[in-house]
Amino acid sequence: MTNELLRFRRWGLATTIATIFLIWVGGWVRSTGSGMGCPDWPKCFGVLVPPTSESELPADYLQHYTDLRKKKNERVAKMLNRLGMSETANRILNDPSVSEHEPFNAYKTWTEYINRLVGVAVGLLIFLTLLFSIPLRKVDKRIFWLSLAGFICVGFEGWLGSLVVSTNLMPSFITVHMVVAMLLLVFLISAVLIAYTHKSSVSDLLTLKPMGLIWGGVGVSVLVLIQVIIGTQVRESVDLVSAALGEENRHEWIPNLDSIYRTHRTFYYIVTAAIMYWVWLLRGRFFKIASIKWFSTALLAVLIAEILMGLTMHYYNIPPFLQPLHLLFGTLLFAGAYTVTGILYLKKN
Repeated sequence: MTNELLRFRRWGLATTIATIFLIWVGGWVRSTGSGMGCPDWPKCFGVLVPPTSESELPADYLQHYTDLRKKKNERVAKMLNRLGMSETANRILNDPSVSEHEPFNAYKTWTEYINRLVGVAVGLLIFLTLLFSIPLRKVDKRIFWLSLAGFICVGFEGWLGSLVVSTNLMPSFITVHMVVAMLLLVFLISAVLIAYTHKSSVSDLLTLKPMGLIWGGVGVSVLVLIQVIIGTQVRESVDLVSAALGEENRHEWIPNLDSIYRTHRTFYYIVTAAIMYWVWLLRGRFFKIASIKWFSTALLAVLIAEILMGLTMHYYNIPPFLQPLHLLFGTLLFAGAYTVTGILYLKKN
């Protein structure tokens, strides 16, 4: 085994873990209402290090950053119109909530700023992962191309982040932002799995041909991804209800959520049944493969934790600290299902 391959394994794994951590940090930003803590992007209040008090800002800072966002949104709307997305473009231009801006809040500003610092660190890790994949083109080209796709994806994700800020957390952009984050994980996990299974001894597995289980894993991964997307929309609904009712009426939030919340709860029965049945099918012969047994067991543990958190949030008025954890474990659920599927596929080949 080459030193280049060992180095890529270490950096690729570290980058994947850091990306999952970034998703959790993003969830914490949402749960604390800090998404607009910095009204501009990539800087924060026009500087690299944000202020710590409102006295450091000019008197007209609210109008100034509202005007800047308005100009950017006009450019974004033109682009969307050219792409045929006229409805979204019209909402960006005409929805008054897009132009709203919160007064300076040091806690929210620095929460969002830390989120951006973590994002920069992850971006650097992904760039290094790409660099370390270049020597592996002669070993396995898939590692390089997946790393390149991840690098392009994180650039697109950064651009989407700027749109989330300029449109004042418009729900459609937040959802796309989450989907792209999951896609980034797919690229990273795939590259790392290929690196870890390269030239491994699999002669005893070639006769198993687990294509049904592989497609089952793809189906489970898609179901989890759909659930994460629905959960993102629930989060958007919670934001609207919390803004309307206030923190003091937190016990009234859940009864006032729209049908997407009921869909989210019901869909978990489907996700739970699919994961448990798939893992049950994997037992026996495939549990003899240590990596499949370990990740499958971890998948069930994450599923149980995720369900318990969902129940706690439902019966105890959505505790703020559980919101980002719920997102984190949903991400781990997707990553775990996709990882087991990838191991099955690569072991087969």
